[in-house]
Amino acid sequence: MSGQTGQGERTLLRVLGLPVLILYGVGVTVGAGIFVLIGTVVDLAGPRAPVAFLIAAGIAGVTAVSYATLARGFPRAAGASLYVKAAFGPRAGLPAGLGVALTGVVSSATITLGFTGYLAEIVAVPQALAVVGTLVLIGLLVQRGVKESVGAAALLTLVEIGILVVLIVAGFPVLASPDPWAGAFGFAGPLPVAGILTAAVLAFFAFIGFEDIVNMAEETVDPDRVMGRAILGTLVLTSALYLALALIAAGAPDPKAVAQSGAPLSTLWTQLTGLSSAWLSTLALIAVINGVIVQVIMASRLLYGMAREEMMPPVLGRLGARRTPIVAIWVVVAVIAVLALAFPLASLARATTTVTLIVFAGVNLSLVVLGTREGSGPMHRRRWIGGLGVLLCAGLAAREILVLLRVL
Repeated sequence: MSGQTGQGERTLLRVLGLPVLILYGVGVTVGAGIFVLIGTVVDLAGPRAPVAFLIAAGIAGVTAVSYATLARGFPRAAGASLYVKAAFGPRAGLPAGLGVALTGVVSSATITLGFTGYLAEIVAVPQALAVVGTLVLIGLLVQRGVKESVGAAALLTLVEIGILVVLIVAGFPVLASPDPWAGAFGFAGPLPVAGILTAAVLAFFAFIGFEDIVNMAEETVDPDRVMGRAILGTLVLTSALYLALALIAAGAPDPKAVAQSGAPLSTLWTQLTGLSSAWLSTLALIAVINGVIVQVIMASRLLYGMAREEMMPPVLGRLGARRTPIVAIWVVVAVIAVLALAFPLASLARATTTVTLIVFAGVNLSLVVLGTREGSGPMHRRRWIGGLGVLLCAGLAAREILVLLRVL
């Protein structure tokens, strides 16, 4: 465990191992996306919804291999910005890092608003007070230390996974039936290609988050060995959960009701069991809060890493008494609060998905450039994977931009 460099400079504590990192990765990946989007995916793709999730998992998987490979060569905080900077220079690293931070901040603002909406049904609290109060409490938790904040996120992740596992157990009779499998992967019936591709874009949003693990590199024990395993482990676990849920939702007694519900997993539970879903809605609040915690951790570490790499003001690299990036934490909290209180975020959330795809394309291209420059080693051997990732991510991003231009 290291707290200082050879020159006496304070550094982040290395306290995180593989299990906690995987739970952190699942926590930042599983959340509002699957709790809300699965209904829309079923609506667009019908019984082929599992195919949409598999397409999204494939695209995410290619990028995950690129991240895992680059994380071994650059085991420091800053993630995407550091990789792009190494490949294309400091000017390219800055927009890449800001794009990743923007993704986390805007999604956190959206999630915070969703939380206050649920809270208003239980306690009458002004929205501004609920937003600021919730974010201040989260900021104080994250400020206490990475072990405490990531530990809390890991505990809440277990609750999230628990909800999904209970749903999967309740839906086991559906999984045991050949009908949903035939509907998803069989050759009979219609093949709505446009609907499946649109659904895959939305399903991809549910996978965003695995890449945030690289921003914990400086707080990870043996990052060369652990980071890649944590990234791929996160993706395998979330893909298995999503595929099972998609099969159950598409094969539910009334999939149209699930597709049209504002709380699709609650509706699915009631259909599968005939029981009240009040407990699920209550625990969903925990999942929402977890999403904000892990995004504040990610964005603050990213800004800290960028400051250390001289891509952001040095003040963002300042550590507090508990060796957490205190200035970066409260800057992130403040920006989330402003966005949550001042802007309608539906269109921003769609734009954030596009920004994420562009950043992913940049990371994949960085692997191609660095692997070619290296001449040998893991990056050189896997540069073709980076090339495939560029094509997939840039293609999806271009599709989203064209859709946006059509709307405008």
